[in-house]
Amino acid sequence: MSAQPTTSAGPATNRRRWAILLVLAGAQMLVQLDATIINTALPAIKRAFEMSESQSLWVADAYMVIFGGLLLLAGALGDRFGRRKTLMIGMGIFVAASIAVAFSPDANFLIVGRGLQGLGGALVIPQTLSILTAVFPREERGRAIGIWAGAMGFGMAFGPLVGGVLVDLIGWAGVFWVPAPIAALSMLGMAVVPESRSQLHTKLDVPGAITGTIAMVAIVFAIIEGIQKGWTDSLIVGSFAVAIVSALLFIIIERRTDQPLLPMAFFKQRDFTGSMIGMFFIMFALMGVMFYMPQFFQLVQGMSATESGARLMPLALMMMFFAPVAARLLPVLGPRFMLFWAPAIHGGGALLLFSFVLDIDTPYWIIGLGLAFLGMGGAMHMPATTDTAMASVPVDLAGKASAVNNAGRQLGGTLAIAILGSFAAAVYSSGVNSGLAPIGLPEQSVEILATGIGAAQQVLPTLDASLLQETQLVLRESFVDAITDTMRFGIIFALISGVVGWILVPKRQRQTQMQWEDGKPVDSSCKLTLAPEAAANGASANGRTAARPAGASANGAGDLRLAAQATALVRPQKSGVP
Repeated sequence: MSAQPTTSAGPATNRRRWAILLVLAGAQMLVQLDATIINTALPAIKRAFEMSESQSLWVADAYMVIFGGLLLLAGALGDRFGRRKTLMIGMGIFVAASIAVAFSPDANFLIVGRGLQGLGGALVIPQTLSILTAVFPREERGRAIGIWAGAMGFGMAFGPLVGGVLVDLIGWAGVFWVPAPIAALSMLGMAVVPESRSQLHTKLDVPGAITGTIAMVAIVFAIIEGIQKGWTDSLIVGSFAVAIVSALLFIIIERRTDQPLLPMAFFKQRDFTGSMIGMFFIMFALMGVMFYMPQFFQLVQGMSATESGARLMPLALMMMFFAPVAARLLPVLGPRFMLFWAPAIHGGGALLLFSFVLDIDTPYWIIGLGLAFLGMGGAMHMPATTDTAMASVPVDLAGKASAVNNAGRQLGGTLAIAILGSFAAAVYSSGVNSGLAPIGLPEQSVEILATGIGAAQQVLPTLDASLLQETQLVLRESFVDAITDTMRFGIIFALISGVVGWILVPKRQRQTQMQWEDGKPVDSSCKLTLAPEAAANGASANGRTAARPAGASANGAGDLRLAAQATALVRPQKSGVP
C-alpha cells in the first residue's frame, strides 16, 4: 500500500480535525476572495489609471496566470518540505504583495503586484486540500470537502461585495488591505495544524515547473494582446510558438522524469480525468459572469460599487449554503448525477437567461434569478469534482493531486478571462466604431473610446454636451452586446462539461481511497485476483511470490502489496467504480 504521510503532531482527534478544517477553510477563502474582489474594484481602477481593456484583463489574469502556473510546483514543494510550512510562507508572500499593490503608482506596478499575489496564493491553496486529505479519513472527507468548497465559494462570491464596500468607503486601494487581518488570524490558527509531507517525494521537477509556467503565460499573453496588436503581429505569433514549444517540452519532461509535477498516471483514472476536464470547462461558464457582471452593474446601470457587490449576493448565498448540502447528497446521488446536472443548471439556467434577456434596463429580479441558478450549479459541481478527483489518488500524492485539481480550475478561469475577455473586447470595439460613425466624432477620440469603457474617461469630459448622452449610450450598448455574446460561448462550454461528466465520471462515489503500486493505480475497493498462472505457480505475473489472503500473518504482510501489483499488471483498471 501507499505510504501514509508523516505528521509532527500525530493522528488528529475528531474535534481537532474540524478545528484544522476551519483554519484551512479560512486560508482557502482568503485566496479565493482576492481572486474576485478585484472585479468590483476594476471600474474604479480603470478610471484611476485610464486603462485599456487589455490592461484591465491583465489586472485579473496576472494573478491567475502566476497562481495557476505555479500550483503544480507548489504542491510538490509542500509534499517535499512540509505542507504547513509551505502554506505559512505563501501567506506571508500573499500579504506582503497585497500591501505593495495598495501603493501602486501606475498600472504596470499594479499588474506585477497582482502576479506576486498569485505566487503567494499558489503556495497556499494546494496545501489546504492536501492537509485536509491527510487529516480526514475517507468516510468523513466528503463532508469536509463540502465545507472546504463552501469556503471557496464564499470567498469567490463575497469578494465583489466586500470589494464594493471598500471601494466606496476607502477607494480602490482598500481592497488590497483586506488580506492582512484575515491572514494574521489564519496564521495564528496554524498552531492546530500538524505538519505533513510525503514519504515518497524526494526531489523537485524544476524543469517541468519552468516549462509549464512559460507555456501558460505565453498562451494567455498571446490571447489577451492578440486582439489589440493583431493575430499576425510578430510578437503574438512568437508568443503562440513559445506556448506550443513549452507545452510540448513540459509533456516530454513529465513523461520521462522520475517524480513529475503532473503524474500522467493520474489520467489513467477515468474519474480523475473526467473531473479535471469538467472542472476546466465549467470555469468558462462561471468566470465570464463573475468578471463582467460587476462591471455591468456599475458601468452600464450606474450602480455604486457597494450596490454592484450586493446585487451578486444570490450567487454568493447559493454557493455558500448549497455546497455543504451538495456534499451530503453526493453519496446518495453520485458524482455522475452532480457533474451532469450542475453544468445544465449553469448553461440552461443562468447563461441562457443572460444571453438572451440581459439589456441596459433589464429588471434586477431576472438577473438575480440567473445568478441564483449559477450559484446552485457551482455549489453542486465543486464538491463533486474535488471529492472524485482526490479519492482516485493515494493520500501520499495528495499534494500533487491537490495542485492538479486547483491548476485545472485556475487554468480554466484564466483562459476564460483571456479568451472571453479578448472576444468581448473585439465585439465592444466593433460596436463602438460602427455606433459612433454617424455622430461625427474625431477619429482619434473614437479610437480611444473603442479601446475600452474605462479608457473612455479620457475622452468623455472633452466632448460637446450635445454629443455626450448619445456617445455614452453607444458605449453602454456595445458593452452589453459584448457581455451577452460571451455568455453564449459559456453555454457551449457548460454543455461540454456536462457531457464529459456523464461519460467519464462513475455513478457511485468511491468509498475507499485509491492506492498505487509502482506508479500504477490499484483500487483497494475491488477484490484482488491473481492471474491464473500466477495463482497456480505461487508467483505473481512478474515472477514474485503470490500474495496471501488479506488476513495473513505479519510475515506475509508485504505479500498483499505484490498481489495488488500483479492485479494491476494483469487487469489494468480505468476506474474502480462502475
